[in-house]
Amino acid sequence: MPQARKKGLEITPELISLITRLIDEKMQAIYVGRSEFAELKELVGQISQNLSYLSEIQRRSQEEFVSFRKTTEENFNRVWESINQLAEAQRRTEESLESFKRETAENFKRVWESINQLIEAQRRTEERLNQLTIKVEQLAEAQRKTEERLNQITIRVEQLAEAQRKTEERLNQLAIRVEQLAEAQRRTEERLNELAEAQRRTEERLDQLAIKVEQLAEAQRKTEERLNQLAEAQRRTEERLIWLINEHERTREILAGISDTVGYGLEDKVMFFARKFAKHEYGVEAEIVDRRNVVYPDGRYDEVNIYIEGKKNGEKVYIIGECKSRPSKKEIEKLAKKMERLRNYLNADVYAFVVGYYFSPEVEAYLREEYPNIRAFKSFEFEMKYGEKV
Repeated sequence: MPQARKKGLEITPELISLITRLIDEKMQAIYVGRSEFAELKELVGQISQNLSYLSEIQRRSQEEFVSFRKTTEENFNRVWESINQLAEAQRRTEESLESFKRETAENFKRVWESINQLIEAQRRTEERLNQLTIKVEQLAEAQRKTEERLNQITIRVEQLAEAQRKTEERLNQLAIRVEQLAEAQRRTEERLNELAEAQRRTEERLDQLAIKVEQLAEAQRKTEERLNQLAEAQRRTEERLIWLINEHERTREILAGISDTVGYGLEDKVMFFARKFAKHEYGVEAEIVDRRNVVYPDGRYDEVNIYIEGKKNGEKVYIIGECKSRPSKKEIEKLAKKMERLRNYLNADVYAFVVGYYFSPEVEAYLREEYPNIRAFKSFEFEMKYGEKV
């Protein structure tokens, strides 16, 4: 819209005439030259033309505004009619919704009554299940005590747990069906009848389970009686075993004493030939032959049954020996570890040997393969080789 229209100015022929008259009056009071007057007159003509042009533009704008106003009023009337039609449709929709609400409320009331009946039946079922759960827990406690011998009872209890799980799954299905009542009322009512029948079958199964639990309890009682008998027999067996263990310990002590006696006897026999033995077998000039305890700085000690101290090629060396009637692998290992400890402590060469009445082929092979630095001698060899006593 032109600026003159926005400011509220109405350009009319009267306005143009008024402007022209004012300019003429003003010009009469001002002295101007001919050339300036000509320019001013030309300027007034241009202003007059521009005012005429603006007047024409305003006229057309008014015509366009009138046309626009008419079109707008027609469109508004059509919109208003549409709004009225929508309001009527809304009213009819609200009436339909009210009717639907009433029907839904009635249907929901009937469904809710059916659900309450099912809930009551479920409550009774849960009460019975709680009673069964208590009995099952009692059986589980008994099962804990005799779990190795009551596999069949365990299987029964697991079957009860599986039956319970299936019941809960069916109840979950019932809950899902209840949520779908609003969408499928007819199908829900049919399903409720099916659920009622399923509930009846569940109660029948619970009755059967209760009977089985009672049977299991009776079987458990008999099993406990049998276990008590077995426990008594076990107690007598354990007493017998304790007696046998004590006898075995005494036997071991006796054998150990005999072994020590035999070992000490061999050691005493070897001692007579120790100096010749050291010279002939190891090239050692024996200075000390003894049975000695070597005590270490930390207070521990090693018992050396045959202890020979001497010199070889001017160097201090040691020879240690053990005597056993039938040397074993374990005794060979102990002697090897003792030799290593003494070598580290004495900071010198330490030789080791073992004497026995008899060496098994296994022990002889073990000495050759694992401990070739430990020499083995049979008891009779000493007197044969070094018969003359020192």
